[in-house]
Amino acid sequence: MFAKAASVPVEKLCRLGLFAVAARTLKEAAFGRFQFADVVTALLLLACDLGLGIWTTRALARSGAARAASSAADAGSDAAAGVAAQAIVATGLWVRCLAAIPYAGLVLGAAVAVGPGETRAALAVLGVAALAGAFVEYCGAIFRGYERLGDEARLNVVRAVLVSAAGLLALAWRPSVVALAAGMATGATAAAASGLVVVRRRYRLPRPLEPGTFDARLARAAVREALPLWLATLMSLVYFKGDAILLRMFVGDAAVGSYSAAYKIFEATMIVPSIVLAAWFPALVRVDAEREPGRRARVELGLGAALLGLGLLAGATVLLASGLVIRLAFGEAFANAVPTLRVLALGVPLVFLNYGLTHFLIARHLERANLVFTFAMMVLNLGANLLFIPRFAGRGAAFTTVGTELALTGCCLVILLWGGRASGSRSRSSPTEPAEARRVRTSE
Repeated sequence: MFAKAASVPVEKLCRLGLFAVAARTLKEAAFGRFQFADVVTALLLLACDLGLGIWTTRALARSGAARAASSAADAGSDAAAGVAAQAIVATGLWVRCLAAIPYAGLVLGAAVAVGPGETRAALAVLGVAALAGAFVEYCGAIFRGYERLGDEARLNVVRAVLVSAAGLLALAWRPSVVALAAGMATGATAAAASGLVVVRRRYRLPRPLEPGTFDARLARAAVREALPLWLATLMSLVYFKGDAILLRMFVGDAAVGSYSAAYKIFEATMIVPSIVLAAWFPALVRVDAEREPGRRARVELGLGAALLGLGLLAGATVLLASGLVIRLAFGEAFANAVPTLRVLALGVPLVFLNYGLTHFLIARHLERANLVFTFAMMVLNLGANLLFIPRFAGRGAAFTTVGTELALTGCCLVILLWGGRASGSRSRSSPTEPAEARRVRTSE
């Protein structure tokens, strides 16, 4: 948690600083076009993500392969653990690379659909940035599976600094949406290369697409188990980011720029729960695998209460300081963002708590329930946005976000308190253990 606490603020501040400069330089309409392209590429990337990141972290943590392999790298023992970790990571990288092919087609199609202009060019270039960022995130998932958040923290800081510096230099060279996108793509690509080098050299893990490292059985298991996680993440991103698209349709680019400024502050508050859950998720998986419901309940209750308390504090701070924060970050031209930020502040405690509740579901292998809830929240969110955005613009989208988070809290609490474990809970021996690892373990 200390490693994440030291790095995440740097990441968020770099990104917020880049967007603050971009907003002041590009002005509302152009900044709105950039945000539109950024949201579209994020949605298209997630459409081909397959949920491999969280699957990799959970598979490594649950099997103990990462921890044992880490010791084996030093002690020269436990060959089966080393094989298991290598197979999990290598197969995930293969699937991640193959998934980039349909993603490239989707980005090309979206660029053609939006028509000529800088939005089309920005979509194409930000598509590259988003793909590079996906490989950075996958490297981070590997590090979390090994419970070495220091390596993840360093990689994320490197990415934040490279992307922000390259973006600012590009804006200084040519103040345009396309230049900003090109700078971000350059920084993200360099960060992805850095992460893959660390995975290869420090952890003795295979390179992407290295011959002989693809386990077809494990790949099928990965896709099958990660599918509910992927669909839930995709739908949650739709209701988190889809409001920007609807705002552009009904109100215009300026409204997107104003709402995005408020939303950047709202997103920045998520630093705290992301730190806590990044550090705690492998431990939650192990506690669930130990099959001690009493201990699991104590851990979840304590963590949930801590998240809610921190969320109340953060939400109150944003609510009281909203005017000052918007003025300092984005300037007087974005004064329309202040009422929207005040509404979003009401949802901060719920977001903090929901971070914990959804991770509890995943650690218990209740991802299918999480998928059902997320689908319901997406339908609720889109319906409410269609009703409120044409009437209230950014504030309507903000009220919808808060209402959706409240509904998600209720659903998660119901299943966690009364739903029990998933019927297909796993035994202590992970079904995702690769065949080669089992052969090595048996021979020993």
